[in-house]
Amino acid sequence: MLLDLSSNNLVGHIPSELTSLTELRSLNLSRNHLTGRIPEKIGGMKSLESFDLSLNNLYGELPISLSMLNFLSSFNVSYNNLSGRIPMSTQLQSMKESSFLGNKP
Repeated sequence: MLLDLSSNNLVGHIPSELTSLTELRSLNLSRNHLTGRIPEKIGGMKSLESFDLSLNNLYGELPISLSMLNFLSSFNVSYNNLSGRIPMSTQLQSMKESSFLGNKP
C-alpha cells in the first residue's frame, strides 16, 4: 500500500494516527509545509520500505523508533530543521548522505 501526499501544501503536524497504518509500504509527505516533530511511534510502521519527509519544516531529533524499520530501503528527511544523531540501525546507516542534507548538525 502506498500513500503519496507530496506537494499538497499540507500544514501542521504529522498526525500520530498515521503510525497506525502498519501495512503501509511507502509514505511520501515531501514538499509540504509540515511542522513539529516526527511522531515517536513511527517505528510501529514496520512494513515501510520508502519514507520521504524532505522539504518540510520539521524539527527535533529523529525518533529512535526509526531503527525498528527493518525493510526501509529509501529514506529522505533532507531540508528540514532536524538535529541530533541518526538512530543506529543497519537500514538508516546505509542511507546516502543526501538523505539527511540541509538539516542542523
